[in-house]
Amino acid sequence: MVDTDKSPTVYELFNEDPETFLELNTRPARVTINGKRHYETPFQTGPAASVTTIISETASEANKKKLEMWAKQNPGVKEAAAERGTAIHSCMEMFLKKEDVNVPQEYSEFWTGMPEILGQFQEVLWAETPLKDDHQFALSEDGIGRVWGRDEEERPWVGSPDIIGVAGNKLTLADLKTSVKPYSRWWPKDLEKGCPEWRARLGGYMKFQKCCLQLGAYALGIEQTLNMKVQQAAIIVSTPEDTQLFKISRRHLDICQEKWLKVVAEYYNQIDNCIVYDSDNI
Repeated sequence: MVDTDKSPTVYELFNEDPETFLELNTRPARVTINGKRHYETPFQTGPAASVTTIISETASEANKKKLEMWAKQNPGVKEAAAERGTAIHSCMEMFLKKEDVNVPQEYSEFWTGMPEILGQFQEVLWAETPLKDDHQFALSEDGIGRVWGRDEEERPWVGSPDIIGVAGNKLTLADLKTSVKPYSRWWPKDLEKGCPEWRARLGGYMKFQKCCLQLGAYALGIEQTLNMKVQQAAIIVSTPEDTQLFKISRRHLDICQEKWLKVVAEYYNQIDNCIVYDSDNI
């Protein structure tokens, strides 16, 4: 029996009314609201926050202050990292689409181990953008591939996956990161707290956990948008010295999804409880 109270998935919305998506895709996908990235959606609620926006907005105040202070103490580093990430992502996309890869010389050390890992995909369905004809409704006019998701309260989010493909005969979602230092799956409990190695490992661990949240969000969005259930996930980390591959089981991905839904609830609760002051009445 169909639950008539349950909102249709994006995949169902597309099949019911493809014209809505044709109109949606004539507009740029990304929208900036209050300085934060949002995406247009087929929902009546309008644009929705991106996965990265939701994660950053729900971070603790202490972490937000640390990031702000770090950015002030390291001017230009964040921008340089973003430029590097864009370059390596572009090379990844070209490689998976079997196009000629032109790696900028200044980022060549970040690409060294990538072909071996990317070559493990037996089939690629999505490389920054959807490759299958029946997934083109998820591609915007300005070339942004995205998937939409909602929780049981119909609170939406939107994300742009890096890779969806078949690896090891399993439907695999993968996220690519570039970093000057390695990521870590484990909390640095075996190191002296506060030492440089401990700080480096802690940073890698926090980045790993953040990426797992992203994968949980994307996996739910893929299920609701493309009508496919991801069987496993992976985090690919490109560093100057090594290319790391973290495999995420379906069981772990389920945990990531549960954590993500709690973050979504927290984000929208923050919005609902936000007090807007009228300066004319102060």
